[in-house]
Amino acid sequence: MNQNWEYIELLVYKFNTGTISLEELEVLKDWYNNHNDEVVHIFTKQHDTPDVVKTRILDGLLAKINETDIKPPQPQLRIWRWIAATAALFVLMLGTWLVINQGKPEVQHLANNTNIEPGGNKATLTLANGKTIALSSAQTGILTGKDIRYSNGQPIGNAANTSQYEGMLSLQTPRGGTYKITLPDGTEVWLNAASKITYPSKFDGNIRVVSLEGEAYFNVQTTYDKSHQKVPFRVITNQQEIEVLGTQFNVNAYLEEASVKTTLVEGKVAINNKQGRKLLSPNEQAISTNTTTTIKSVNAYNYVAWRDGKFSFDGKTFKETMDEIARWYDLKIVYENGVPNEELIGDAYRNQNIHFVLQLLEKVAQVNYTLDVSRRQLTIGEKKPKL
Repeated sequence: MNQNWEYIELLVYKFNTGTISLEELEVLKDWYNNHNDEVVHIFTKQHDTPDVVKTRILDGLLAKINETDIKPPQPQLRIWRWIAATAALFVLMLGTWLVINQGKPEVQHLANNTNIEPGGNKATLTLANGKTIALSSAQTGILTGKDIRYSNGQPIGNAANTSQYEGMLSLQTPRGGTYKITLPDGTEVWLNAASKITYPSKFDGNIRVVSLEGEAYFNVQTTYDKSHQKVPFRVITNQQEIEVLGTQFNVNAYLEEASVKTTLVEGKVAINNKQGRKLLSPNEQAISTNTTTTIKSVNAYNYVAWRDGKFSFDGKTFKETMDEIARWYDLKIVYENGVPNEELIGDAYRNQNIHFVLQLLEKVAQVNYTLDVSRRQLTIGEKKPKL
């Protein structure tokens, strides 16, 4: 049995957001059917009542049951195990709800008065003719090829008219949005908030090229040409050209930032720009500006945690952290007296109300702040005086 509590928390997050795979669901079911009542921190929206939590969990479990076509030989036993799983999950969620709402009333107060919810599945698809399609927030991604479908196989638009998907297309997320796309070659790309990828409806020739604005995580599929040679994959940003043969990496290339950061998870990539060509190894990051490119060793997890629904604060400046938070909650950050010389550590799930950010500022960073909900503006003031 998997006893990695952080992994179990991640599976619960994926379950709540509808992004859990059937294999991961089995792991979660097994754990809940056999758990020993250890404490696992599972955060929910703090204004939810126990009945709401219970109903949402039960509906989700039943929906997952209906999605499967597996008919086990002992249905009654399986049903009872599902009931056990539901009961265990409800007990854990209810326990956490009671601890948060009764043990920390000030958090409840903040949640009720800071109605800024986290981002979610939001994106628009732009066709070669300029037509835009608002994609479903109930879906997590799209599959491209001869036509374009959601990840569950549901067609988008007029599935019979495949010619509408020919040419150069783009997928764009707003602030507070994320979406996944599987390119025609099988390469998987996760777009973070306020990001855009432009790609061809099919890859021809001996190279694959896409362009990126914003942030994305790439899992590049290795492909071969007719001569059995690997076909290179390139990502074009405003300050870097990234060339790979088959690898996983993260690119942060927001136009408003002074640099582009490419972080390698596995494999190898080459960074080409005005300063020449540099090779990256796993857990290295290339930082390019208009004048220089530097490479430093990093913990790659800190820069790809967003793909799994987390903020990771380790190794980042206060401004980098707040920029990431601002894009996810669609906030404007104003610094009254410059950026505080603070650094947050640890991580947190991105599916929480803005109250958790305020807790970080107040309890960890020890800075004064004001939040204007109507203007979606968070103003950071001076550091609190030591008592």
